[in-house]
Amino acid sequence: MFKNIPIITKDMIIEKAFKRASKINFPKKKLPLPIKIRDKEMKRVEVASQVINSMLEKVVKRYPTFEHLDPFYREIIDITVSLDELKHNIGALSWGMKTIQRIKNETIRKMKRTRDINRLGNLRKEAYGRYISVLKRIEDNMEFLNSAREKLKQLPEVKSCYTIVIAGAPNVGKSTVLHILTGAEPEVRSYPFTTKGINIGYFEYKYNEVQVIDTPGLLDRRFEERNEMELKAISSLTHLANLIVFIVDPSESCGYPLEEQFNLLEDVKGMGIPLIHCQNKSDLKYIQDIAIRISAINEEIDPLKREIFKRLDAELDQ
Repeated sequence: MFKNIPIITKDMIIEKAFKRASKINFPKKKLPLPIKIRDKEMKRVEVASQVINSMLEKVVKRYPTFEHLDPFYREIIDITVSLDELKHNIGALSWGMKTIQRIKNETIRKMKRTRDINRLGNLRKEAYGRYISVLKRIEDNMEFLNSAREKLKQLPEVKSCYTIVIAGAPNVGKSTVLHILTGAEPEVRSYPFTTKGINIGYFEYKYNEVQVIDTPGLLDRRFEERNEMELKAISSLTHLANLIVFIVDPSESCGYPLEEQFNLLEDVKGMGIPLIHCQNKSDLKYIQDIAIRISAINEEIDPLKREIFKRLDAELDQ
């Protein structure tokens, strides 16, 4: 979504705009020399403004309309770069475009009215100077947007389809389950809430695409231990998840005792999202309280698949 937003700087715009304008020559029509000079200078002023506004417009228009975005994207954008700051800086570029257009119109009117041919060059230079002043005014805004682009282009490109989120303590086998479910290497994308990144995979079920997300670092601590950013992360996931698969490691080889894992499970249950509870590493140890037993490392997850497919049948046939 954000990869196609160009990076621009004041110097880059100035160089391109004035270089393009400098290539404007006298019109080839048979006209009196004073008219040719006027036409040439007006065209230079116009071309320079067009190049500047074209470069600014590419940034402004390639940002999405935030009000129409999925709530998930709005929230992670806000956490990553601040939605209000982003809107403010995009608005500054829009102001710059309008101001450049106004300067161009004012200069063209002056050029059409003047009878002093020698003044035309000065009017063009004056317009160029004003163009540069506008670009200096919005230079910080361009720098902010360049930085924001680098952060935002790393966001995961989730799809609007049925979504399963895999939750559980670290090292319980979430990524392995994701890999087996999707039948391919998961797509790894960085995420603003964690340095570990998230994994995304897909599989097809009865002609429906199902999205599976593994979220390391997001659902691994109890709610009261999370900071504000982590809590927003959990909130944003509620916009995506149609189903949560919560995995417990009864062997505790993940490094987390069962008590902590079950405490985390209670937190996840509190999110109010449909949930499947299963135990992994059942080849090492299992507990009677959890009916669905799998061994992801041995690719034995059929009981989990059957439960997922049963839920999909109920949801997708509606």
